Amino acid sequence: MTPVNARSLAVLTVAKPAEAARFVLANCPKRDVLWLAFSLAVVLNTLVQSAANLFYQTIDPELFPPDPVWQVLAISAAALMLSICAFFLVGRLFGGAGTFDGVMALIVWLQFLQIAAQVAIFVLVLIMPAMLRPMILAMSLFSLYITLHFLNQAHQFGSLGKSFLVILASGLAAIPFVLLLVPNVPE
Repeated sequence: MTPVNARSLAVLTVAKPAEAARFVLANCPKRDVLWLAFSLAVVLNTLVQSAANLFYQTIDPELFPPDPVWQVLAISAAALMLSICAFFLVGRLFGGAGTFDGVMALIVWLQFLQIAAQVAIFVLVLIMPAMLRPMILAMSLFSLYITLHFLNQAHQFGSLGKSFLVILASGLAAIPFVLLLVPNVPE
């Protein structure tokens, strides 16, 4: 994918997430390319998150505690894989017809968009530090909106409500794993 195509797909994803999902699914790369993209997304996410957290600590130390880079890398990889597996398996349990590769392609693509959004938020926060929390909330809500459409297309549900149930059930199923990944839980 060229940068022009990636930019066009990013705009399409923001404007019409269902149409973008159909495009990604129709042009789903081979599994080896998906794993390479997965790895790149994890590394980029780790770099962006670690750099941003160093700066954000000066704004709100409680929201962004310092974590070693290796820990951010491990959590990023585990969280992304957990999301992909949960969305695939729970979607299938709910009667979806999605494939692992299709779900992986969509979630990895969304991860790249979230990385770009994190960079944009970082730049905006340099100018307006008070916008940190509202921007993170906006990115999270918009990511949820896109994920609803992506899962709906991947599993061919025909219902955003069913996609929401998949996200909710996946989140509930993932709670024990998330607690294992986050060592800084208050006792």
